[in-house]
Amino acid sequence: MAVAGIVALTVSAGAEEQQVGRWAVDAEHCGYGGDTHQTAPLTVTPATLKWAAESCTIGKMYKADRALYIEGRCSSGGTMTKHPITLAMKGQRLAVTWNGAQTEMQRCQ
Repeated sequence: MAVAGIVALTVSAGAEEQQVGRWAVDAEHCGYGGDTHQTAPLTVTPATLKWAAESCTIGKMYKADRALYIEGRCSSGGTMTKHPITLAMKGQRLAVTWNGAQTEMQRCQ
């Protein structure tokens, strides 16, 4: 029984994607605040994304190589939209494509 619990924990921990966490364009922008994609940190959980004024839930998603391709179901100022989001690991950095705009970020500590 104890072995089954350990195996279940290992599978859950291994299933977490590298992209999960807090990211910013540079260390100076890792704090809370910022209202643009250049000044606000990006927070990624297994089910949601938050960046600047947008909060998104993950609709459809697939993984290829070191990238997650996501259909973001996003809300900003009361308006709901769907748009493509790609989170691709490039070494220790995260390449983000958010509704067509590309940004590269570093992990916040």
